[in-house]
Parts: sequence; C-alpha cells; structure tokens
Amino acid sequence: MSELDFPSFAASFSTASNEMLGAILDQSADCIKVMSPGGGVNFMNRNGRSALGIDDFNLVAGKSWWDLWPAESQHLVRNAIVKARDEGSARFEAFCPTAKGEPRWWDVTVSRLRDEDGTMRGLISISRDVSADVRARELRDTAAAEMKHRLRNAYALTSAIVMMSARGREEHREFASEISRRLEQLGIAQALLLDAHALGTPTLDLLVRRLTEPFCGDATTLDIAPLPEVKLSEDQIRTLALVLGEFSTNSNKYGALGHGGKIVVTGAITDATLNLSWAEQSDRPVAAQARDGGSGLNLIRRALAAQRGSLDVDFRPDGVDLTVQLPGF
Repeated sequence: MSELDFPSFAASFSTASNEMLGAILDQSADCIKVMSPGGGVNFMNRNGRSALGIDDFNLVAGKSWWDLWPAESQHLVRNAIVKARDEGSARFEAFCPTAKGEPRWWDVTVSRLRDEDGTMRGLISISRDVSADVRARELRDTAAAEMKHRLRNAYALTSAIVMMSARGREEHREFASEISRRLEQLGIAQALLLDAHALGTPTLDLLVRRLTEPFCGDATTLDIAPLPEVKLSEDQIRTLALVLGEFSTNSNKYGALGHGGKIVVTGAITDATLNLSWAEQSDRPVAAQARDGGSGLNLIRRALAAQRGSLDVDFRPDGVDLTVQLPGF
C-alpha cells in the first residue's frame, strides 16, 4: 500500500494525480489522515507522520484509526467516526502520545469525503497539536485553585479571629456571627471569579444573590426581582461574577451599600440576550463622582466585550443605573 492509497477519493479529482494530491496535503502543518468509511487509515500527510513520530507509514497503513490512540481515548475516536458518517462532521479533544512516547494533546475534526455523485467514499481527519494550549490551561487552573485555597484560608482565619475576639463577651457574639457569615459569603463570591463551578450549576437568581447580599448592611434595601430561569455557561458565570462583584464593591465604597439607600436588580431575556439592570439610589449624594467611569467599569466593559456584551451607565445625582447586555441565552 502506498502512502497515498485512496483511489475512490482521488477519482473525484479528474485533473489531479494521487501524487499531486499527496503533495498538496503534505503542505499542511496539521496531521491529515484519509480513512475508509470504517476508519481504516489509508493516508497520512508528511507533517502528520512527523508530528506523530511515525517514520514508516507502512507500520500504520490499514490499521483502525482508534488503535493508534491510548485506550482511554479510543471511545472518543469511535464516536467521532460514527457521528461524522451520520451527521457529516465531528470534533473532539484528547490525549495521544506520539509513537516515540512524547505526550501530546490534539484538537481533532472528522468529516465525510464524498464523490461527485454525493456518495460517501471515506473520512478525512485533521488533528492539530494543542499541547501548549492545554499545558497553559492546566497551569492557569492550578494557579486558580491555589489562589482559591489561599482566599478560603484567609477568610476562614479572619472569621476565626473575629469569633475568638467575641468569646466571653455575649454582647459581641451576635455581631461576630454576622461578620463571620459575611466573610463566608464573600469567600464564595470571590471564588466564583476563579472557579465558575464553585456553586455547582447556579441559577441566575442564586448567582446574583450570592454576589450581592454579602455586601448588604442594615442601612441598605436590596430588592432582587424574580430573574429568568436560565442555564449559565462557565464563561457567563465568570463574566457575571466579575461584573456584579465590581458593582457591589463600587457601591460599598461610594454608594448605597456603603452609605445607605436602595438597590433594585431586575433581569429579562430578549432575543437570546440577558438584560440585567442595577438601579441604585444612595442616601449620600454622588454628584462628585466621575461621570466617565473608572478603571473598574472599563474592566467590566472589556470582560463583556469578550462575550459580545455591553454595559450602559447612567449616573444621577443620587445614584446610578447600570444595564448589562450579555448575549448567548
């Protein structure tokens, strides 16, 4: 069997020889394989063989594609073949070391190959080495886990000190318990910035409450209207955690949460876009505050823009109206 042995595929290209097709595919930096409908490997481009550490194609020619993968990934390969045959294409990411034992992660797409009559003649797979991205993601996740652990410990230590200070002082016990509860809730809110699944799979209502209520004192009325029952993606959770955390922090410094007043949070889904409104009225005038927003608002705008969202800000003498638009619902 030659390295380019897929006559049914080549026959649909009347002006190109097998050698020409092979030369074209060899130019790709990705690993390209042409397979039979059943998943037998008929061709692998030169760069693909190099990336997989395969010096002699004849060692893998005709083998089932999944047999080139470790046992824990083979079900993904088999499922991708079935889905590509049935639906036209499939995609997955999985670990597969090279033939020489070097660890690699691959982003893989599989598609049908049809002839001029529309008959499926085989499958084509394109695998891209994403090992560097996976390692960077793992490093980020490790750093986030360490930061979350440190934050949790810091809040726990502070809470313990507060409770210890109230020991034997009955008049301080209730106050210490309230501070301890708020520290615990703040820890959860901060953890959401690092781990979108810190609350499991939260509803929008639960997420908003966990990110705002820890900041609310007796002098502030926080009114959260019934919010849409929607499923949140990891990116949406992390974005909303940043947005609401910044709203609460700013309000605690300059507005109703820190100086008394009222906040009303409402939300609705329109045209697959979440419109979340934060209407704040402070007991302390805010006329002296900057009208163009500070670095915190700019950070929010950048985070929302990354999700194709936006932020509208309307400052008033006694407060501010903030409206978040986040698509993808």
